[in-house]
Amino acid sequence: MSVTNEVKEIILQLPKNQLFSSREIYEAYFIENCLESSFSKIINRMQKEGLIIMIQKGIFYLPKYKNGKQVSIRQRDIKSYISSNKNEGVLIGEGLYFQLKLTKVAPSEFHYYSNQIAEQSKKVGNARFTSLPFYFDPTTSSIIELMDVLCGFHRITDIDLAEFHRFLNQTVKFYETTTFENINKYLQYPKHVIAYLKVILDDFDIENNLSKYLSTRSMYKIPDWK
Repeated sequence: MSVTNEVKEIILQLPKNQLFSSREIYEAYFIENCLESSFSKIINRMQKEGLIIMIQKGIFYLPKYKNGKQVSIRQRDIKSYISSNKNEGVLIGEGLYFQLKLTKVAPSEFHYYSNQIAEQSKKVGNARFTSLPFYFDPTTSSIIELMDVLCGFHRITDIDLAEFHRFLNQTVKFYETTTFENINKYLQYPKHVIAYLKVILDDFDIENNLSKYLSTRSMYKIPDWK
């Protein structure tokens, strides 16, 4: 069998709409019997033939079809290229606000914290991943999501306060002092956001020691969240 056919046989067995790295395929199967330049030419021909689609340089996927029409790749398919389960990362920013139905404005880019990348940040398609060395259990993820929403509260377009309160009801119960302190060591939240969090936790009668981060001589501007 020719190298071209071998490359096609391996790649065409991959799941549809699942991202793969051509470099990883090369290193796993062809580094010993094929020049990288020759392998790249095969990949380029496969792309021109429509067998694979490039989402960015070096990252491709096999298109999926249904009733003769191509099925668009989903955001979770892009995310799973880096983080395949909930303990490996968490969505933040505009994507989170849209997912939580806090706004009807769909994001142009999705931003995640992830423990699965070696570099500080990595972009894949319309997804951006920032390294954060945590195991994303429900407590950690919930606190990060809560703080991200509070940090971005003033930027959320036409925020739905009913959905915001629903989010708070589901999230604040996960608050835990040690976990917050560990997260804050890395993300260093602004004091006015910590003050905002304290107001909310106090309103829900959730024990906290957030006063230690705040100055008694400062007046922190708290958004009208009720």
